[in-house]
Amino acid sequence: MSVEPSSTPGRLEEQDPENLVSGAEHAASAAGIRHQAARIIDAALDDSAPEQARARELLRQQLAAHPGQPERALLEHLAALKALDGHREGTSAAGGPFRPEFASGE
Repeated sequence: MSVEPSSTPGRLEEQDPENLVSGAEHAASAAGIRHQAARIIDAALDDSAPEQARARELLRQQLAAHPGQPERALLEHLAALKALDGHREGTSAAGGPFRPEFASGE
């Protein structure tokens, strides 16, 4: 499965209209990060290790939730994995008690 980064470099309101160089640098930086995230995602989805099947499914869900934004999908995926790891260790990412009803992901 290949991830296609969005062709839009970012939000126009984030760019300074008085400084076109800054806008161009922002676009180049966003495109670079977007490309790197897409490559990381492609590598993760190409992995066929059975023990990683659940993680790949969760990543696909994030891609569907954030089409054209692989950097956002990857960020959300990593945050979700971190939260799941906290649940496995007996605490939430916020340091609260483990609540199994929220750990199933369903």
